Order: sequence, then structure tokens, then C-alpha cells
Amino acid sequence: MTDPKDAQRLQLEADLTSIRIAELRLAPVRGDFDVAHLREIHRRIFQDLPSVGFSEVTPGEFRPPIDAGVTWMKHRVLESTSGPLFVAYSKMDAAAIQRLEQVLDRHSVNDLAQLTAKEFGAAFSRMYSELDYLHPFLDGNSRTLRSFTSQLAEQAGYVIEWNRFAASPQGRDALYIARDLAVNKLAKPGIEHPNSIMRIVGSMARLQGKPELSELLADAIRPSRSVAFEQTEREQAIKAFPELAPAYDVLDAASRYMASKGWDAEKTNTTMQDVKASLIAKMNGGEVVRYDHRNIEQAKIPVRARLQPGQDIQAGPDLER
Repeated sequence: MTDPKDAQRLQLEADLTSIRIAELRLAPVRGDFDVAHLREIHRRIFQDLPSVGFSEVTPGEFRPPIDAGVTWMKHRVLESTSGPLFVAYSKMDAAAIQRLEQVLDRHSVNDLAQLTAKEFGAAFSRMYSELDYLHPFLDGNSRTLRSFTSQLAEQAGYVIEWNRFAASPQGRDALYIARDLAVNKLAKPGIEHPNSIMRIVGSMARLQGKPELSELLADAIRPSRSVAFEQTEREQAIKAFPELAPAYDVLDAASRYMASKGWDAEKTNTTMQDVKASLIAKMNGGEVVRYDHRNIEQAKIPVRARLQPGQDIQAGPDLER
């Protein structure tokens, strides 16, 4: 049973850091996505803790290096897996700090912005795994990395929907497992102590066959314009992403066609949701939707599905403009 004082302490820590993470979304750190940028995000998230009794917390400071022959390791207990699992991290010595600098150098905003959605997902997963393995801080690495990588992705034109993994214990566990598998693959060659090797190899064997991090993040990484098209008002979305205008033209064409056929509001709204979903799926794949014959034809598919038997779509100005 959890000690009530420990529970209160954990809740206080969660409350204070949640406020700071929300502030970061509104006023992100201005920087070059380098080591200094990463440390400043950690400092901002955990800045309140030392003054309220968390003397062990050192906001913005890297953890001390680990001695030779020692493995810095955590054990994790998950709801969906019986028994503890182990994950090993870097020594956070001079070599690890140099590796951290190199990882961040290789993943600049400009380089990431040139990638297709699939390429970005692969590059992002590799980068996140490396940063997680290096694990530069004593605590708060996950919150810091999520904030840092979300800001980096947004600057490159993508949104990371981390919140989808928090919806259930199974979702959280799936993310932990995928991350830990990736980290242990990186850590294993450098582990020196036999007992540590046994724990890491055993943990990896128990998780064999689970989704890789890149697989898990495939649906959580989306182009920013796709999220804007789905979640924001038309005027605001087009202002942020002018290339969305043709996608709205496709929606307008479908709406005019249904109005010309006298469809009721319920049927029209349901079909319009399907048309919009088909456009979002194309955007999620990295495509910029254009108002052309191919996209008009694809927009007809959900419309055809709700036609009465014997009806057909007539090409013409209502739909083709």
C-alpha cells in the first residue's frame, strides 16, 4: 500500500510540473534544439520542486557520470506484464554528452522538414530512442523529452499525439515497452556486469514480438496541416496552412452535390464526415490535397456508399465545378 505522504508528494510534483508543461506549450523555449535547449526545458518543468522539499531535484542539470563497470538501470512494473522489467541507460560520461550533441546535430529542424511523413516517423523514432537511452537527467526525462521532441516536430511541420497513449493503462504500457526495447538494444553492447546483462537480456526476451517504437508512433505522428484541417476552424486553418484551401474546395463540391439532390441534414453531415476523413487520411500520409479530378473522384466514394440503389453520381458543375 502506498504511504499517504508519498502519494501527496507525488501529487504535488505532478501538479507543479503539469502547470509548467502547459506553460511551455503556450510559451516554448526559444533555442536551436541543442543541448542548451534541452536543459532549459528540463529546468522550466522542474524549477519549482527544490523550494517545496524536493532537494534531490536539480532542474536543468545533467546527472553525474556512472563509474566504470556499473550499469545505470531502472526497473519497471507494468499492469499488462507480470513481474519487473529492466532498462539500462548510458553512463552519462563525457562520451555520452558528446553523443547527445551529435544526435541533436543530426536532427535539425530544416533537415526533418524535408522528409516525407514516413521518413520523418522513422527518423523521429531513432532520435527519440537515442535521447531516451542517453537519459541525461536524474529524473523527469520522459516529460522533458516529450516536450522537447514535440516542439521540434512542430517546427518541422508535424504533430506528435502523445496523449493517445495516456488514454488507457494498455496504451501507456505499450509506449513504455516500445521505448524500453529500443533503449535496451542501444544499451546492451555497453553493459559490462554479468548480472546486468542477464536482467536486460531477460527483459528483452519477455517483450519479444511487441511493436517497435516506429510502429507504435506511426499513427501518432501527423502533419500539422492535417491536424489543423481536422481540429480548427476553416479560416484559421487556411491562414496557418494556405495549401489547405483546395481540400476545403473538395468539401464544398461534395456539399453542393448533396444539396442538389435534396439530402437531409443527418445524411449530409454523416457523408461529409466520411469525405473529410478520407482527405485527412491522405494528409496523414504526407499528401497535399489538390482540387483535381483524382481527388474529386475519391471524394465521391463515401457519397456513392449512401446513394439509394439505382442512383448514380452525375458529373457536372455541382461536383466538378
